[in-house]
Amino acid sequence: MDTSEKFYDDEIAPRLMKICELCEKKGMPFLAAVEYVPGLFGLTQLIIKGECIEMVMIRHCAKTAPNIDGYIIGLSRWAKENNIDTSGSVIMNLLQAAPGKE
Repeated sequence: MDTSEKFYDDEIAPRLMKICELCEKKGMPFLAAVEYVPGLFGLTQLIIKGECIEMVMIRHCAKTAPNIDGYIIGLSRWAKENNIDTSGSVIMNLLQAAPGKE
């Protein structure tokens, strides 16, 4: 195990978890990402029903990067499932107009 990863596991992750637990007590969504070596990161998160779209977008980016298509498609699905109006988005409108869309 890399020393940076061990440092993250031993020192950073437990502290982030304590903060996450504090947020949970107050019903606050939480998200922290730490890149402990280039290309590898740890994620500590608490999802709260009804959290703002900004939190959803950040979390989804951490989940799908560097797959931009996966990010946009997943976000489009989330918006549809949550009745979010995306009619003002050029990209979302292009997705809806794509051949094969009903």
